[in-house]
Amino acid sequence: MTVSFRKGKFVVDTRWPDGIRTRFRKPAQEKADELDLEIQLSMKKGSWSNIRASLQMREEKPGKIASGLFRDIADLYYTDHVQTHNRSVKAKDSFLKRFKASWGRLAFKSMTLHHVDKYISNRKRDGVKNSTINRELSALRHLFEWGIKRDFIERNPMAQVEKLEEQEWAGPKPTDEVVKAVFENLDPLFLPIYIVIRETGARRDEVLSLQHWQVDRVNRVVTFAKRTKNGKSTVAPLTNRALEAIDSIPALPGCPYIFYNSKTGNRWFDARKPWVTAREAAGYSWLRVRDLRPAFGIEAAENGVPMHFIQSALGHSSVAVTERYYAKFAPDTAAKALRETIESARKAALAQPVAQEGKNDTTRQKGIL
Repeated sequence: MTVSFRKGKFVVDTRWPDGIRTRFRKPAQEKADELDLEIQLSMKKGSWSNIRASLQMREEKPGKIASGLFRDIADLYYTDHVQTHNRSVKAKDSFLKRFKASWGRLAFKSMTLHHVDKYISNRKRDGVKNSTINRELSALRHLFEWGIKRDFIERNPMAQVEKLEEQEWAGPKPTDEVVKAVFENLDPLFLPIYIVIRETGARRDEVLSLQHWQVDRVNRVVTFAKRTKNGKSTVAPLTNRALEAIDSIPALPGCPYIFYNSKTGNRWFDARKPWVTAREAAGYSWLRVRDLRPAFGIEAAENGVPMHFIQSALGHSSVAVTERYYAKFAPDTAAKALRETIESARKAALAQPVAQEGKNDTTRQKGIL
């Protein structure tokens, strides 16, 4: 359990014996410390489940719980989970607003598969891409899972909803020459950030929020905390170039972040503009930062790195995701590798002496297998 100060409130962060994590907000340090002590004592006495239920009722607005409307439960979800757990609060907020526009006055418990199917049909009719709809459905699924844990509903109406087929982006592969041209036009202040993105396959926000404790210079690896959807951490390799980029930024006393804004003394929260400016100047306006991530996977795959190693470094839940979206072989590279393997095997076989008796000289000379 920890007590921290966030957004004008003192937050008591607790991991309960059953694995559930809660955060309760108090206006004063004294109140937060008292609550922290109360929770610790309840765990020792074994009465923690009753305390937690009581605390949750205190934190949540009784009127909204009583109404049971989708919009009110969605608002509770936003304040209880999204604001303290999500990397992209703005995106989740936009999803929730869209859901409330569709089902705001509907009882949360009355949500069915029919409502979700109709939502999908309407989004498709509006010309929304399947990839966007899938992200919205993922957010909706988590909202219902959150509601189940808090007894707002008994089952998840999203359980039978299948992921929509997505059209893969077929843009050019960011070759070393392309990336080098963009890097040469980058503001030197932001160049180390993008070098680390390129060398580790990490997401932009993961690198912008990178802290010193995450870098292991002895083993030359970096730990990305809570990287996957299930909250697990992953470890990625650090190349010489990545380490040089990290070490090029002097540590700022009192600041835990590697890449920081010297004017604010805090981390960079957005570094999009330098990238857009650099790619336009280099003549590659199509190159997105997110393209560096699959490029990392492709390079590793084409150099013979096992797919499950790449999966681990990128923090994916399954090899299938890595293989389909992030580490696909280029067709000519796969064909070349296969051809070289076959020809190498045949050449090795031909070099072996024929051991069987009764073979004529012609057969032996041809090396028929």
